[in-house]
Amino acid sequence: MKASDFLYSLQQKGRARLTRPVLFLGEEEYWMATGIDRIKQLLFQDTEGDFNVVVLETKEADAPLLRTELATAPLFSARRLLVLRGLEEMKAAQEEALLVALPQLPPEVFLIMTARSLDQRKKEVKQLKTLVETVYCEPLKGYEAKGWLRQEAKALGLDLSPQELDLLLEAKGTSLFSLKNELEKIKTYCAQGAKPASLAEWRALLGEAVETNIFAMIDGALEGKTGVALNLLRRLLAAGEPEAKILALLGNEVRRMLFGWFLLRTGRGQEIQKELGCHPYVAEKISNKAAGLTFAQLRRAHRRILAADYRLKTGQTETGLELYAVVLDLGSALTKKQTRT
Repeated sequence: MKASDFLYSLQQKGRARLTRPVLFLGEEEYWMATGIDRIKQLLFQDTEGDFNVVVLETKEADAPLLRTELATAPLFSARRLLVLRGLEEMKAAQEEALLVALPQLPPEVFLIMTARSLDQRKKEVKQLKTLVETVYCEPLKGYEAKGWLRQEAKALGLDLSPQELDLLLEAKGTSLFSLKNELEKIKTYCAQGAKPASLAEWRALLGEAVETNIFAMIDGALEGKTGVALNLLRRLLAAGEPEAKILALLGNEVRRMLFGWFLLRTGRGQEIQKELGCHPYVAEKISNKAAGLTFAQLRRAHRRILAADYRLKTGQTETGLELYAVVLDLGSALTKKQTRT
């Protein structure tokens, strides 16, 4: 079930909706945080949750501790909430403990798990998903984010025009945490319903555009300006930009360069714009970059992107660290002098 649908069902059915442990799975942490908060509100009132909400990081909870926490009864309350974060870090012993404990979970203990990604091919993951309700926390597409943003702005009493919404998305991307923070900032700035007097003031309030930074980061990575690229990547991650989106855009640019290289080598360089469906300026940039590279370099870069994608989707590495490594490796692959192929 999509996270937005799950949250709506919680609003409609309340506590009765919580019939099975919940697994929040995906990259968008806003859905996870909001879902956990809503469930906590449904399970507890006032200070009941102070002693009966336990948050564990999977990498820090060995199998014996996990078994103990799953079997522990609530203290001075009818319910207990256990949140197990980072399920992608789980080792074999922990998997076994969890799968044994889930069917025997005490009715007064409610379990929430979170994971950015899981290897769907693993037998243990398939078994886990039969025992829990999986809530998919995927980043929103641009048009979906605009609809969400419109609703959230209205809930905060902000009457934002379509153009203002577009500028906000252009500046901050589709990370829901980042967008929510911007709306709160705008509400504070706009005191009592007033809005910035001009688009120039609006742009100044929003700050630099995330999309601009993403493409500047990509250019830096692919042109060997590694220091610039790493600095921009750090700022993008700090702003809450989805890691999967950054990697996808990097991969897309490498694939376009590969295709451009092929067209150039077959005497069809003038067709790059048409074949890629891009702006003439973009086509020229791709042509200039591809012309100075070998097939071996581009193939190495493409394989590095595929390896990162696989490692992230199978939970073999930490996302932020993997992206930093990708930027370093791309800079090395695409700037090192090699014999032309």
